[in-house]
Amino acid sequence: MTDWSKIISAGVGPIIIISACGLLCLAFYNRLAAVVTRLRSFHRERLHEHEAMAKEAASPRPDEQALFRHRELIGMLETQTHHVTRRARLIRHTLGSLLMTIGCLALCSLCVGLSTVWPAMIYLAVPLFVIGLLMLVVAVGLAMWELKLALDPVNLESRFVRDMVEQFDRAATTNGA
Repeated sequence: MTDWSKIISAGVGPIIIISACGLLCLAFYNRLAAVVTRLRSFHRERLHEHEAMAKEAASPRPDEQALFRHRELIGMLETQTHHVTRRARLIRHTLGSLLMTIGCLALCSLCVGLSTVWPAMIYLAVPLFVIGLLMLVVAVGLAMWELKLALDPVNLESRFVRDMVEQFDRAATTNGA
């Protein structure tokens, strides 16, 4: 008679890592949702600026400074969209790596459990465990890369706003003098 408790306990080891990966997946799905929301916001802002620029261009006496500001803002939004889209791809790759980790470790756990009744299954369990851990390392590397890029759009926007404020100040000084 097979001792079922040995089968179950033998497959539990990878489950601990699977649980940790599940928590990471939850965090990265939330992060991806926030990034997608921000991308949609950029798209709405770009459409709004294009509409405002078209109205200004169609007016009888278009304000060249206003047109310039609209074009600059549209360009900045396009650049930010590019940066945030790159982050979204990194998050997607991170999630893919984490899900591959979970898949490999779930199969590993199954193979370890089955190896108590069919010893040859351990030869499949070990590579699955190693591949799963390597995928986890890849996921952590991708997450670190995404984290490094996380503030790039904010820094870009801060520089843009600072430059625009300086232009407004210069224009006000020139017009007021």
